[in-house]
Amino acid sequence: MKKWMAAGVVLLLTSGWLLWHGAASLAIRSAACAGCNVLLITIDTLRSDRVGAFGGPADLTPTLDRLAAAGLRLTHAYSAAPLTLPSHASMLTGVSPPVHGVRANGLFRLGARLPTLATVLKAAGYRTGAFVGAFVLDARFGLNRGFDIYDDRYGEKHAGDDTDGAERRAEDVIKPATRWIVDGTESSPAATPRPRESDTKASAATEGYDRAPRREGVGERGWGPATDKKWFAWVHLYDPHEPYRAPEPYASQHAAYDAEVAYTDAMIGRMLAELDAAHQLDRTLVVVAADHGESLGDHGERSHGVFAYDVTLRVPWIVWAGSRIGRQSWDGLVRLIDLAPTTLDLVGMAAPHEFEGRSVIGAIAAGDTASPPAYFEAMDANLTRNWAPLGGVVSGHEKLIDLPIPELYDLKADPHETANLFARAGDRARTLQSLLRTATTGFAGRGSASEKTTLSADARQRLQALGYVASSAEPGPRVYTDADDPKMLMGPANELNRALADFKRGAGNAAIAPVVAIIQAHPGFTTAYGVLASMQHDLGDLDGAIATLEQVVRRGIADQSVMVVLGGYLQESGALPQASALLEAVVASHPDYADAYNSLGVVYSRMGRHDRARAAFRKVLELDPTSATAYENLGVDDMQAGDLPAAITDLTRALELDPRLARAHNALAAVHLRQRHEAEAIAHWQLALQLDSTLYDALYNLGVSLWDASRREEARPYLERFVREAPSPRYAADIARIRRMLNR
Repeated sequence: MKKWMAAGVVLLLTSGWLLWHGAASLAIRSAACAGCNVLLITIDTLRSDRVGAFGGPADLTPTLDRLAAAGLRLTHAYSAAPLTLPSHASMLTGVSPPVHGVRANGLFRLGARLPTLATVLKAAGYRTGAFVGAFVLDARFGLNRGFDIYDDRYGEKHAGDDTDGAERRAEDVIKPATRWIVDGTESSPAATPRPRESDTKASAATEGYDRAPRREGVGERGWGPATDKKWFAWVHLYDPHEPYRAPEPYASQHAAYDAEVAYTDAMIGRMLAELDAAHQLDRTLVVVAADHGESLGDHGERSHGVFAYDVTLRVPWIVWAGSRIGRQSWDGLVRLIDLAPTTLDLVGMAAPHEFEGRSVIGAIAAGDTASPPAYFEAMDANLTRNWAPLGGVVSGHEKLIDLPIPELYDLKADPHETANLFARAGDRARTLQSLLRTATTGFAGRGSASEKTTLSADARQRLQALGYVASSAEPGPRVYTDADDPKMLMGPANELNRALADFKRGAGNAAIAPVVAIIQAHPGFTTAYGVLASMQHDLGDLDGAIATLEQVVRRGIADQSVMVVLGGYLQESGALPQASALLEAVVASHPDYADAYNSLGVVYSRMGRHDRARAAFRKVLELDPTSATAYENLGVDDMQAGDLPAAITDLTRALELDPRLARAHNALAAVHLRQRHEAEAIAHWQLALQLDSTLYDALYNLGVSLWDASRREEARPYLERFVREAPSPRYAADIARIRRMLNR
């Protein structure tokens, strides 16, 4: 971003909506904003101590600081979970994670049983739009209910972006959001397709490119011209989440995380200025909150999601409506499950009885600091790694973290949570434990409103690109010991991350030893097995990768995604009957799992059962009509069956859906070669290698084709690189052949 653009934002702010701050303001009260529009801005991964109004640096967040100075600043707000999807589900439904059931990213879909802030406002006549910044809040996870438009497009990539098109910058979120608010229309879909690359032929893609936002009850052309109809817009800004890569000038002016915060604040300022210029802030309630914070190394946690200390749980929450809400700071305990009922209260609407949270407006107006305890949890490590589940409660200035090694902190005396008082807390500890038992007993009586989801390989890849494990583990032991406490396992998890980073940097076999040591010390650590198997596979040790995943199966901690990967490895090894039996069992138990059908189709194709292969790939397309990988696999099967025209049709369709699908280029090149179209074949192999330099099949095919065409000087660098880099023993026979060719 150019410097003048940032300066322009400040100019607009000082000359526009901030002038309202000088007007007389009213004490906060219910229905203070009756009939108002609602703008909900949620900022992902924002620590309270990075916002000036909440004790942070004075110059990092001028927009949020001015909002807080002119509105209601809630200084003691707690998230229900330090993860994006569970926290947002709690904000929108007004209930804790055990009730809505979305307890980790990527594993659950919010069900239809609970009302949400969007469904309530839509029923009251609001037009409703959501604009989200990252795949972790994709519509498939259920937060789209109640929104007329749900814009979850992440098509634009920026220089240095390694998130695989799984997120978009704040400026790319606020543009369509502002246009929808002001004009009642949405921006056209991004011209750049979402980049997707498949690790194996058997992986499945699950979403299309250049797609329009999801809609409920509107035509394909959107809303048309703006009307006087009230609107509710939810704008989700993901930028402070890692990887921290803010644009200039912020990147040069601040440390990496702070730069993302400063950039996000500037973009909020730009949006408010544009809405003010369009006279859309005159009657608008603005609510800003973070979903959770970021550890930044505190307590040994690099990011967030495992622990539940205040650096990831305590969040900024601001409410602003010009002169309709008095300037006030409230230090009483509040919860993000209170956000939806508070918002409805301010616009003069009653909250549904299903909401667990309460409006805080009455307590603030009465000066009553008494508050229900704040329940929180961090279940990701339990659900993805079989670590002990973490729950807890905040009451007043005391906090209990319930783990095999329990923790209790006096947050007033020890805000950084360094002195665990549990062992000597006595009655205080028992009181907090009783509050937690009461809460969890109440949750159990309400049931869960979520549905389990099964992610495709592409979806898992996109969540992993955002830093999430994105796979589940089968239930581990019901009685957890000190050895299962996340505090005891964070060290091994960090070691695993370091080993994986070393492997990606080319450490090879040297990176495997520490992973093996982690598994030996922590045999229930499911993720470590998957990392080890992937390393072994990439190094050409297919037998070792299979043996590693078979250990997971024998231990009873393998979920369906592990079974599909194992089936793929068995297929690669030539153990086709075993692969088909395993994958047939997976699709029988998980009939909506596209990845399993894709893998099974590949097995059938290799077995010569082309009718069954096509049926499997067609099932994938039934589940996901835009699966580029399914079309790729259909094309490969067509080629193997001798139907070259059909192969070209299916492979071309795959590349229309995903131009970056390197394996589809490799297969299309092979079809062209069979048709004696050597120039087209060579062009596609070259493109495949541009997209994926480690696609050794394409490297081999290109080098050999050039050699056979008597273009040996062109061929030699490709062949020499193949001999030097292709993993053995997987390519041992091919390497030997190339060496003989080169030595002639």
